[in-house]
Amino acid sequence: MDAAGDVPVEVAVDVGAEHAEGPIWDSRTARLWWVDITGQAVHCSDPATGRDTAWRTPWQPGGIVLDVQGRPVVAAPDGLAVLDPDTGRTTLRVAVVEQNKPENRANDVTIDSHGRCWLGTMAFDKRPGNAALYVIDSGTVSCAVDGLTISNGPAFDEARGRMYLADTALFRVDVFDLDPATGALSDRRRFVDLRADGFWPDGMTVDDEGMLWVACGRAGAVHRYRPDGILDGLVTVPTSNPTSVAFGGSDGEDLYITTSWFDLEPEARATQPLAGAVFTCRPGVTGAPAARYGAGPAASTPNEEGGPS
Repeated sequence: MDAAGDVPVEVAVDVGAEHAEGPIWDSRTARLWWVDITGQAVHCSDPATGRDTAWRTPWQPGGIVLDVQGRPVVAAPDGLAVLDPDTGRTTLRVAVVEQNKPENRANDVTIDSHGRCWLGTMAFDKRPGNAALYVIDSGTVSCAVDGLTISNGPAFDEARGRMYLADTALFRVDVFDLDPATGALSDRRRFVDLRADGFWPDGMTVDDEGMLWVACGRAGAVHRYRPDGILDGLVTVPTSNPTSVAFGGSDGEDLYITTSWFDLEPEARATQPLAGAVFTCRPGVTGAPAARYGAGPAASTPNEEGGPS
């Protein structure tokens, strides 16, 4: 890829999102799913036609995954909510998270190659140390990492036995040793520290060459890091705050980048009309599509209704 950040980007979706986040590419349907956290909506976009379908949620969705049946599963403030695209209704699974912390909400969610769901949290007021990263395996919830402030990611390099996790409030990305078979983590250590630059490490993914891609808020760019933590390249976008990244497309060569309007200062919003859009580019490397949540069927109870927007 072009290390200088000259990879051309173009708008993939621009529907006036406030805080677009959590893109995932579903290879079975050739669709890009993502959420608008502060806009309280789940989106499904078809890059081939440009059509975008959205469903309103009664709470801030922290991210989106698909289960083995192809159902959209949304990270709700207190667990995982299955969305019915026909009605917009959601039901909360038994695998609930942090029901004892109403001051928190979900923030980012991903699936590893074994079908485990990794769900991070954060406090609405961003209070330090109040958040955590949880792993949901066959309906069982376990705390994987605690004492976080704003959990983002994680991203997995299972070939090297690694998991990357960002704490955005601390301007850093940590790396753990990972046992892919069990999901066990060990030997946490600093991978990248962006405090001196003032950049926010946000959503992440690992490409097929084992390089880590990090959406860096305030930088107006996505950084690509080698496994030794050295910056290898970047992709710039025409707005200050990219929020997350995902590879997709029929050949895995399309990189999708979500961005935020909500995090901009009022004076910057007028000068960044594309803030909140989803961008795409072809950086010359490939990445895997999203894995699906492989837990068995779980009982659920009705939650509040959303509706299509």
